[in-house]
Amino acid sequence: MPQNINTNLSSLVGLRQLSQTQTNLNRILEKVSSGYQINSARDDAAGLAIANRFSSQINGLSIASRNANDGTSLAQTTESALEETTNALQRIRELSLQAANGTLNSSDRSAIQKEIDQLKSEVDRIAETTTFNGKRVLDGSLSSQQFQIGANAGETVNISGFDARSSTLGGLPGTVQSTGSRTGLGSTDIGSQGIQEGDADTPNITDLTLQVGDGTAVNIATDENGGAIDTVASTSELTAPNSLTYGSGLAKSIADRINTLRETEGSGLANVYATASTEFNAGDIQTGDVSGSVNTSTASNVAAGAISNGDLNINGVDIGPALFETNDAGGDLVNAINAKSDLTGVTASTNDQAQLTLQAEDGRDIVINTASTAVTNRLFGGGENRFSDSFDNLRVSGEVTVSAGDTLTFGGGDAGSAGLNALQEDNVQATGAVASIDVRTVEGAQSSVESIDSALNRIDSYRASLGAIQNRFESSIRNLSSVAESQTAARSRIEDTNFASQITALSREQIKRQAGLALQAQANALSQQILSLLA
Repeated sequence: MPQNINTNLSSLVGLRQLSQTQTNLNRILEKVSSGYQINSARDDAAGLAIANRFSSQINGLSIASRNANDGTSLAQTTESALEETTNALQRIRELSLQAANGTLNSSDRSAIQKEIDQLKSEVDRIAETTTFNGKRVLDGSLSSQQFQIGANAGETVNISGFDARSSTLGGLPGTVQSTGSRTGLGSTDIGSQGIQEGDADTPNITDLTLQVGDGTAVNIATDENGGAIDTVASTSELTAPNSLTYGSGLAKSIADRINTLRETEGSGLANVYATASTEFNAGDIQTGDVSGSVNTSTASNVAAGAISNGDLNINGVDIGPALFETNDAGGDLVNAINAKSDLTGVTASTNDQAQLTLQAEDGRDIVINTASTAVTNRLFGGGENRFSDSFDNLRVSGEVTVSAGDTLTFGGGDAGSAGLNALQEDNVQATGAVASIDVRTVEGAQSSVESIDSALNRIDSYRASLGAIQNRFESSIRNLSSVAESQTAARSRIEDTNFASQITALSREQIKRQAGLALQAQANALSQQILSLLA
């Protein structure tokens, strides 16, 4: 084996091993001192990314739990105030029953009325002053509040406010009546174009009768020409050369107007709520393009045919292609429309007379567009002229369900004027609210008991929803805590130091370092031994 002085190979090998040992020792000391298995991306790039995602989820779950606790606090604050409102109403009910006793004279009832007036003022004070984080929760001004109870977007729960003022509590079911023989159906107050063709005059509606409080749908009127229009809560509008809009713009407007009215200067609409939906019913189905003229007297049964893309468009969505049999026996046309319901919001059905019904449950307008080619047949059946004013069998029904005060009076209007302007506050009268309770007569005392019962039912219903939402929040908090615990454990397994294995590795590297230093000293001494050959 050659001996040399210029290159000490043994020393170089030992130095390299000692350097690697020192590097390993430094990393182990970093992991032990920090407590983390991953201190930088070089330790475990994939593990670092996974651990960071877990951290985002865990932090989000912590905030979500805090938000859920805030929601619980809001619900508890609101319910506590409503409990006091309930106590006041219960006392008013007791006094009303006492006032209904025939042995009392007018002076006695007047004394009872004074206490009732004070209790009504207390109900209003509670409604006006109950706040949570500066927001009033019982005066009707609080819109639906959204609580983020999850670590990701969209994981929310809503709590709606409540109007516990005496003017809005206690409305009784009743009827809505037209005060005139004709009520003009116009666009000024409702925001609808009515059923019309081009610049045609808005039809006048007669015999307007709405039954409210029991969920009954809006009743139907007739126009000036005697043609049947199945509901006042609807619109039909010529919107383009080849399209018709059948919708509940009016129904939705009625509902919106009713729901947004507030008591103003002692005269207004109390305790009114409304919803709307839309239905379009056409004549017999025939092949070809869509016609806006629906007149079953000239329609025939369905002939076999087909529609292609662009031939039929509902609410901006192409329905074709579809091939259907005579009378749509196989339901292919209906199936083609219903296949796009998620996009159009419209569902289709047919009866045994092959009559097609398009319905939008959420009350949206139904816009029908057709191909621009010449019309030879009709898909929906009808007269000879497209978009004519022949509405002999047109059914566009929009349902408005109203729960209101004792009596609502609709003001009349001239032909073509702004109809249904009874929805303006100054044309509406409502009774039955707690604020109007007067027990100075036996009849008034009896009526006040019914009003209080109605108010208590509303409050009980809302308190039940508050109790349900509190239980939901508590369940969410428990779930969030459980998920956060599991995800924290998962993150720990990825990024936390295993001290048992690292201390073992530390001892090993320390021994190797000590051995490496000793051997390095001996390797450096080898060159000195060569000098003995010169002696």
